Amino acid sequence: MNLPNALAEIIGQAFVSAEPAACAQFAVQGCAPGCVAAPGSAEELAAVLAAAHTQGAAVVPWGGGTQQLIGNPPAQIDLVVRTERLQRVLIHEPGDLTISVEAGMTLGALRSHLAAHGQMLPVDAPLPERATIGGLIATAMDGPRRLGYGTLRDLLIGIQVVDAAGHTSKAGGMVVKNVSGFDMMKLYHGSFGTLALIASANFKLLPAPRESTALLCRFGARAAAFRFLADLHASQLTPTAAEYLNPAALQQLGLGPGHAVFVVAEGLAQAVARHAAELGLLAAYSAGQAEQRADHRVLLQRIADLPQTLQLGEQDAVIKLSILPGDLEAALERMEAYAPLVLISARALDGVAYARLAGSDAAQLAMLAAELPGLHWVATTLADVPRWGDLGEGAALMRQIKHEFDPQGRLNPGRYVV
Repeated sequence: MNLPNALAEIIGQAFVSAEPAACAQFAVQGCAPGCVAAPGSAEELAAVLAAAHTQGAAVVPWGGGTQQLIGNPPAQIDLVVRTERLQRVLIHEPGDLTISVEAGMTLGALRSHLAAHGQMLPVDAPLPERATIGGLIATAMDGPRRLGYGTLRDLLIGIQVVDAAGHTSKAGGMVVKNVSGFDMMKLYHGSFGTLALIASANFKLLPAPRESTALLCRFGARAAAFRFLADLHASQLTPTAAEYLNPAALQQLGLGPGHAVFVVAEGLAQAVARHAAELGLLAAYSAGQAEQRADHRVLLQRIADLPQTLQLGEQDAVIKLSILPGDLEAALERMEAYAPLVLISARALDGVAYARLAGSDAAQLAMLAAELPGLHWVATTLADVPRWGDLGEGAALMRQIKHEFDPQGRLNPGRYVV
């Protein structure tokens, strides 16, 4: 029996397609699958992967499709597994501040569910109405408020996955302080679907803040903006976001010229008021001006959307850097020297930066990628461009882990660094 027929017997013909036109919609960097399937439960997901394993099919997971341009083009795609039908809240314990959701639930849907309970999962990922929980874990996507709340890796307390052979396993649980055994679930964070497909995930939650505000601190030069950031880091203030925005980013957001740092403060009303007052003084000390933004919630999401990789022109690229915060300013200066129109948003006090380059050519982009310190990944449709930074001594260990989890190399083959 061929693969589409085998999958149709498992999940129903309505949720399997091998039509070229339908499959072309799920092409990854120009490589179209031979078949697309959308299981409706963890059990169906396991059965789908078991059938694919029996037939030696290469499998690519697909959530919202928002991060498919990150990394290398897959070496082979026989089957795309869509998670859009896996969108249920499995367990929510408001009193314990924990939740378990299926991997295909979008971040936007999860936010809406939690808002009704006065709670939040403090992650500001790009395109939340399309991006799925499983995809965000697999790609380790973050947002501006990682400064105050960390990333999904810090909020993840349990996970259920299905390996290449269709075997289901769990790690962690629904308890915030779980110290039993190896912390296996962290392996899947940032693994780009190369170790297993995520079926569901459990998170610790936070109460929605009683009060919040944000200030846009403007400066005439990058050096002044980073001097303000250094002073902010040395102060007793604890903002939940401090996002550096270069002139191109401000122009994209319609916020005028110059350089800026978007600072978010959340918590009790008195603490938020203190932050607003002292941030204004810090900005003035660095020859800047601070303005409170009444639209800060909308603006926060617009800033989070800046590094989205769903829509990239033929000569566009998005680069992620992970570097020591003290080295970030010099790295951004080097990047702008290569591409004056580069759009930069940086979680500056975390040492994480995203840069969007327009009108690049492959040779220029490859040269920049080779010279930039702290290169994490490159998203582009251009050929012959390095897509991942240097792993160093970790490469051998990562290859060993990949071989242990997926010895035949059937999950997202060639996409990741190993």
